[in-house]
Amino acid sequence: MGVIVKGSTRLKALAQFISPRRAAHSVKAVAVALGYFLTKAHFPARQVSSRVLLAAAREVDPAQMERYRGKVILVIDPTEYPKRSRGKGKRGRQMQHVGRVRKKKEKKKRQSNSKRKEPGKSGAKAAPGKRKESTATTTGYVDVWAGMVLKGKQFLPLARRLYSSYHPQQRSQNRVEKAVLFRALGMVKRLGLTAIVVGDRGLGRKELVIRLAKRGRDFVFRIDGDINARLEGAEGEGLLSELLAQQPWLGEAEWDQGEEGKLHCRVRKVRASIRFSRSGRQDDYEEARLHFVELVPVEEGKESLILVTTLPVDNIVDARGIARVYALRWSVETGFETMKAWGLGRFMVRKWEAIDRLLWIVAVAYAVMVVAHRHVRLGRLREQAVALIKQASVFGRKLTIGKLAEALTLDYADHRRAWANARLL
Repeated sequence: MGVIVKGSTRLKALAQFISPRRAAHSVKAVAVALGYFLTKAHFPARQVSSRVLLAAAREVDPAQMERYRGKVILVIDPTEYPKRSRGKGKRGRQMQHVGRVRKKKEKKKRQSNSKRKEPGKSGAKAAPGKRKESTATTTGYVDVWAGMVLKGKQFLPLARRLYSSYHPQQRSQNRVEKAVLFRALGMVKRLGLTAIVVGDRGLGRKELVIRLAKRGRDFVFRIDGDINARLEGAEGEGLLSELLAQQPWLGEAEWDQGEEGKLHCRVRKVRASIRFSRSGRQDDYEEARLHFVELVPVEEGKESLILVTTLPVDNIVDARGIARVYALRWSVETGFETMKAWGLGRFMVRKWEAIDRLLWIVAVAYAVMVVAHRHVRLGRLREQAVALIKQASVFGRKLTIGKLAEALTLDYADHRRAWANARLL
């Protein structure tokens, strides 16, 4: 509740919320106690948080879950928290195990301004052709999340795990992603549901794709076209992009790019096999036969979208369905946007255990708000939130998780005792 009402993960802000219900002489003393709890207390944060998230999922009406062919949608995506690194801090107080993450891209305005400079005046020679831009990196952490998609492109978290390339016990981000994915799939199974896994290009790796296909898991992943694939009956392999280019057009479809809008595309598909070998030996490999769907934008200069799936793709209707399932991936981005507004990436704790526990607290807080936003018995709460937001600010088209949290923040100052005793789950 402190994270929701204060919209922050700073210990001082949380202590201001908690101090009236603690036998403490000052807010600072409560902040110190919170720091001790996050860093040293013997508390199974991951296990308890996972149970709360599972309980939150059980409170959601199954009719409100997004589905395709009767199966719920499980989306997985990593997010990054850039952090300043000072190397070795004073008295060992630097953030623990800070790794490398991608640096945010510069704004388009800066890029356009740099293009306006004349080559003669800048003194730099223009390079022939286009240069491939290297991905800039900075210091920070990676956090992998997985959860179900609810109607309205809303995200309900089920599993997450913190990753850093500098952590002594973590070998690769790929392993962390697989651990989060299969944990989330296990929780979906406990709910008595079957899921279709959806992920972006980073998840579309041969090893993971083939492993899921071998286990009978349905998925829709974005994949690069520069991998080798083989048509049935063909002697050798060829690039997937070349195999797709040889296929006839099925029809047209819309590619939903989230905030960037929709692209009108032409669609083609192919069924082919891909192989993966960990040892590199010719006879040591795993193979899966999958469907590949390509959406080629009609507008020139736009990159095409290639999706790999185990779901049937027999006609343009099926292809549009696959494109729609992939578009549901944007639900996790909207979830990140709301949680980062609460301080998901602005934490100030330094120890690895404390960071991980604080992120679990944010996940639970967000799940509680999703239940409050969806639960049938909390209709009166939503009505009061809408009325309050309309009085205090611009409401917008509909009540979102962020708006509901804003209403709680405004109302808490006048009704502290009622909110302290409220039980949303």
